[in-house]
Amino acid sequence: MTRLALLAPLFSIALVATAAAAPPDVNALKAKGGTAVLEAIDKRTYDYTTQKWVFRMTVKEKGGQGRQVTFSVWQKGNKRLVRFLEPGDVKGMSMLSAGDGDMYVYSPQTDNVRRVASSARRQTLLGSNMTYEDMNAVMLAPLYDAAFGEDAATHLWLDLTRKAGADTSWEKLRLRVDKKAALVDHIEYWEGGKKVREQVRNVFTEEGGAPTWKSIAMTDVGTGLSTSLEMLEQKIGDDIPDNIFSKRSLVRGQ
Repeated sequence: MTRLALLAPLFSIALVATAAAAPPDVNALKAKGGTAVLEAIDKRTYDYTTQKWVFRMTVKEKGGQGRQVTFSVWQKGNKRLVRFLEPGDVKGMSMLSAGDGDMYVYSPQTDNVRRVASSARRQTLLGSNMTYEDMNAVMLAPLYDAAFGEDAATHLWLDLTRKAGADTSWEKLRLRVDKKAALVDHIEYWEGGKKVREQVRNVFTEEGGAPTWKSIAMTDVGTGLSTSLEMLEQKIGDDIPDNIFSKRSLVRGQ
């Protein structure tokens, strides 16, 4: 199996929220229904011009030692470029979400760019439990119907069910919304009536003018495999040329 095939989502770099505007009032939005809450969370999460990040990812099997990799991310609108920086055996590996629904992966070992088919987006990344689909930032409201779950003073759960014909692999998600931050801090992934993955976000802060969670942990319920992401750097509003989001740039490493 190739190293790219091992590319063990959630790299949901949905870690980052929007420009530092006042958060929406989640309790007030409840009167408009679950979809209104989900749309507001989507907007708060993705309402930016450009963003850049550097992340450290640690993969740890249950009871085992961890392996770390570092990568950078450029995002503009619905386009995203990911480049692995270290260690040396993954340096230069890159992924492109072109904004038109297509995803591409570049391997410096083979000097080859390949398109990631929709059926392959649940493949995992570098031995982790992050998938290609996790690499692709998306708004959830167009893909899922939202209903209210448990409601507490500090948090609100949303139960998401995949819409007919939606281009997403998970049939059900459960999101826990932090009412004060108006951001999702916990995600459950369901398949066949069972919870199979769980993501927890921690350490809320503002960096580069945007509210953000600095850490995320993804755990496989069945195997115990754990993947953590630590945000090392975030920049908001930097100029990012459109031509960086191209297959040619993917190969050139620029």
